[in-house]
Amino acid sequence: MTSPAAHQNIRVKLENSQLLLISGADAGKFLQGQVTCDVRELANPITRLGTQCNPKGRILLSFRALQMDAETIALRIPTSMLDKAKVSLGKYIVFSKAKLVDARDRYQLLGLYGETADEVAAQWFGKLPAEIDGWVEKDGSYLIQLAANRYECWMSSEHIERITQGFAAQTVEQDINAWQLLDIQAGIASIIPETIELFTPQEINYQLIGGVNFRKGCYTGQEIVARLHYRGKLKRHMYRFASIGQTLPAPGSVLVNSKTQQACGHLVAAASTEGNSFEMLVSLLDEQLDEVQLEGRPEKLSLMPLPYAIPTAEEKTE
Repeated sequence: MTSPAAHQNIRVKLENSQLLLISGADAGKFLQGQVTCDVRELANPITRLGTQCNPKGRILLSFRALQMDAETIALRIPTSMLDKAKVSLGKYIVFSKAKLVDARDRYQLLGLYGETADEVAAQWFGKLPAEIDGWVEKDGSYLIQLAANRYECWMSSEHIERITQGFAAQTVEQDINAWQLLDIQAGIASIIPETIELFTPQEINYQLIGGVNFRKGCYTGQEIVARLHYRGKLKRHMYRFASIGQTLPAPGSVLVNSKTQQACGHLVAAASTEGNSFEMLVSLLDEQLDEVQLEGRPEKLSLMPLPYAIPTAEEKTE
């Protein structure tokens, strides 16, 4: 991985993501009964991370949601999850006045970050979102603020050439690994086919990043998710680690205790860093933090900080 020079602004084609639209009079009502975030909050305007779970509280799909209008909610999902999302959402949507719409031809997704990315984004969208996770719209394209000087751009195909040409003159292009590394450093994970039904939302920290609302009411898997929160003591969370090696481990890879070799967790995501090294997010038993390695690899993993605190087993997160 090549590190961007100081003062550069970076653009990344988010070719591993696309939009799936929930469209129709019942779009919000339908989605509210299926996912962990509170869809009613999307009217603010704000985006929300969230998950769809199976009846056992295991994640089938992760997404970022944005309400485009009264009858359209867009879910940004991994491209590799499109067919599975159509199945998991489609089995319930048939009972609603709503439909699923594949929007890959309508929008192209771009990531933007850097020391003066705010200025670049404001120039092309006219203004910036009012807060983190907020969004603004211009000519059918959407700008979402993820952090200071970091944005997702959901660009309408009608205007993509004009916007991308403008960005190209003010940014340097990097590959998708650079964006995935930022997600890892932010402690944000996505579910892909290799990790479907491996985790509950709490096991990848979605309750810590606004992806679970414990007061919104019923949805598929809600009973299990709520029970873990109110009655159980969470003993597994997602952590950030670093290690050495040229070959990235695959999502879903098993983690083991370096002394006993007993399984203690799974890898969620990994991205290369400078040199012969990489960073990763892993879902892990809290008690195993000091003695963990990837199965089949000799290196002990090095714990790295996250931008949010992991609660103790006795603490609850609203």
